[in-house]
Amino acid sequence: MNDEAREKFRARYRAAISPNYSGFLHLSVVLFGAGGLISFGISQLENVTLLQILFVVALYVVYNWAEWYTHCFWGHKKTDLFKFFYQRHTGDHHTFFVEHDMEYQMVLDWRVVIFPIALLVATAVIFALPAGLVSYFVLGWNYGWLAFVTIMCCYLAYEVLHFSYHLQKGSVTERIFKLIPGWTYLRLFHTVHHNRHLMAEGNFNITLPLFDWLCGTLYFSSDEWAKAKGMGNTTPAE
Repeated sequence: MNDEAREKFRARYRAAISPNYSGFLHLSVVLFGAGGLISFGISQLENVTLLQILFVVALYVVYNWAEWYTHCFWGHKKTDLFKFFYQRHTGDHHTFFVEHDMEYQMVLDWRVVIFPIALLVATAVIFALPAGLVSYFVLGWNYGWLAFVTIMCCYLAYEVLHFSYHLQKGSVTERIFKLIPGWTYLRLFHTVHHNRHLMAEGNFNITLPLFDWLCGTLYFSSDEWAKAKGMGNTTPAE
């Protein structure tokens, strides 16, 4: 797909969005909804120990694998069970944004960057709450709330970081994110992932490329990926 065809796709996508959609409301529900649950969970903690902090680290490692696996095998491989996710991710998001054209153009475009609010509810009800209850009954009060908070933090970190990778360059918000150590590299990894030839091959992590590194799917540039595959340099995706 060339740039002209992509702009036509963007126009069709925007035209199909409900006139009642508000990008600011969408982002606010994600930020304040997840943030409120996280704040409440933290308020329930009592005298957190080093062992409990290690428990949080272990949970994040499990999440990081799930982030990598879900993105790799469900976001870029069509399956009957997760075909909606595949369509929204590979079909919409990766058509809307490519390696050389990653910035949203208007607030309406946030619809294709931020996950539907239903995922916030699903994360809290299907994942965070059960994990918290199991951890509470098996390990105790703090572990229950730490499990809940950790999963919600992972969800929020994913949404915020992924949104930040599509910010308009030179904007005030982008300059703020640039102050975060390592953020520029994380955005680079995600930009490379949006190469149409590479998207199903590597850079699947969003929050931290831990399992991309462990599984050999981490690339700093499209040319590095092409070299690893024994190919010539890749041209900008069209």
